[in-house]
Amino acid sequence: MTENDDLIQIANEFTCIHVRKIQTKNGELLEIESKKNDGKITLDAMQLESLTVLKPEHFSKFFEIHFGLDDTFSKKSK
Repeated sequence: MTENDDLIQIANEFTCIHVRKIQTKNGELLEIESKKNDGKITLDAMQLESLTVLKPEHFSKFFEIHFGLDDTFSKKSK
């Protein structure tokens, strides 16, 4: 796997995220990494497209999981 060195940093007063496009033998992926919690995820084009149908309020559930109000998908619950 080769990585594109064009790293994009997106930050605010709460967090800092690094985003980059990576090339794999199966195609391009978007890698999203949080230095704050050492989390990292790679998403392909279809996964990214599925995000475009979500409304901002759909992210409320993700925030509940992330901030510990719901541990359904938490790494700590496994």
